[in-house]
Amino acid sequence: MSKQFPVAGLANVNAFLSAFSKNVQTNAVRSALRQAAVQIAREAEQRAPGRIANSIKVGSAQANEDGTVSIRIYVDERKGSIGFVGYFMEYGVAPHLIARTGKGEGRVAVRKAKEGKGKVKNGVMKIGDRFVSGIISHPGHAAHPFMRPALDAKATQAIQAFADTIQSYLYDRSGLLAPYVDVGEAA
Repeated sequence: MSKQFPVAGLANVNAFLSAFSKNVQTNAVRSALRQAAVQIAREAEQRAPGRIANSIKVGSAQANEDGTVSIRIYVDERKGSIGFVGYFMEYGVAPHLIARTGKGEGRVAVRKAKEGKGKVKNGVMKIGDRFVSGIISHPGHAAHPFMRPALDAKATQAIQAFADTIQSYLYDRSGLLAPYVDVGEAA
């Protein structure tokens, strides 16, 4: 990440958290990660073009091999979803050729324009609302990022949501107030 997000008081919260059982610690961190991720996902939904916003999901917190815990914010690409377009919107598309390479719906090869090799069948393809045949030269398109800008815009709020959720979770289970966490503005 290109920005620094100073956070004061996390060491105190971590020490307070360590006084609880492993189960409480794990559940507190997972709950807090989810709340932090929701801040970023909501922003990504606002920035995403068209129906891609409906495909933005927050995964479950996962324990990593190095002892850390992470959570994933992603564009769902399951069948019936247009989420796969999210990758193309985020990173852009280079100019390329599109041609039918076999029978059946969806059997289309996408090759870089400079390669232009492989067997091409004459057949009709539906692209959008149009039926086309032969080799189509797609001009590509520029990137229209929405995931990374969402993280950049909401990182401070996500960190604060994480800290607030940890404090609330521990208070609900113990009645004890966790130390205060001060999330500074991005430097």
